[in-house]
Amino acid sequence: MVRSITFLEAGYTEQLEKFVNPLTGKWRKIKFPSTVAVIEHATAGVILFDTGYSPRFFESTKYFPEKVYALITPVKIAPEETAIEKIKKIGIKPEEIKYVILSHFHADHIAGAADFTKAEYIYSQRELNYFKSLSRVIQVKNGFIGGLLPLDLETRALPADEFPVLLPDLGLGWRGKDLFGDESVFVVPLPGHTLGQLGLYIRDVKGKDYLLVADAAWVTQSYEKNILPMRIAQEVFFQREEYRSTLSKIHELYCKHKQEGRLQIVTCHCDVAFNEMTRTHV
Repeated sequence: MVRSITFLEAGYTEQLEKFVNPLTGKWRKIKFPSTVAVIEHATAGVILFDTGYSPRFFESTKYFPEKVYALITPVKIAPEETAIEKIKKIGIKPEEIKYVILSHFHADHIAGAADFTKAEYIYSQRELNYFKSLSRVIQVKNGFIGGLLPLDLETRALPADEFPVLLPDLGLGWRGKDLFGDESVFVVPLPGHTLGQLGLYIRDVKGKDYLLVADAAWVTQSYEKNILPMRIAQEVFFQREEYRSTLSKIHELYCKHKQEGRLQIVTCHCDVAFNEMTRTHV
């Protein structure tokens, strides 16, 4: 059973609104926070979903080819704004983090991963193997900076590449992996943005269910209206048609549940939604 979920911001960058919402967005910069979910489970302990940015990003992007990533995506993060520092402020010790779920291996999701030295890591091994097979130039082109990862990542790994459990309460075709054997927290596949992107489905937290969709949708309007980002933004996607299919599934889920209001869909980078969630976090 999950007792609570708290959403934190661990750094941010900025993007053109039109870039992520070509239908109704304006040619103005909007904040793109890197959201971290802190999940307190009754028996499994404290779990993080993603880790956001950290100053380690600046160290890892000093030289070519990684420097190109920093130039294209200017990052703003101070040491006191990292996930590890913010969890301390809400009364959680870093060593209390038992599991870190990495939705995918883009830099804005993994830059804080090395801060949690006692945690086990849940991620797609298939995706990590794919990134490791690429040259550094192609890795950067695909949003991966290997130097951000802890050196002992794979010795503390709990890979999630198989999803044997049907999730009919979400709908036809939804499957997951029951992380703790109590049917409260499931990792679910959300491919397209990357090869093995994972989402997190959390049941019954004070009467609400949560689906954390990482970058399967960048902003709330994306899944509400089924809006794809601009074509140029899709260049970073692993597979465009899979991304389109995953976004459509989330849109259908939103339409199915929006009247009831029990299911909360959470993106990683929507500043408006983040501000709302932090006012009403559970």
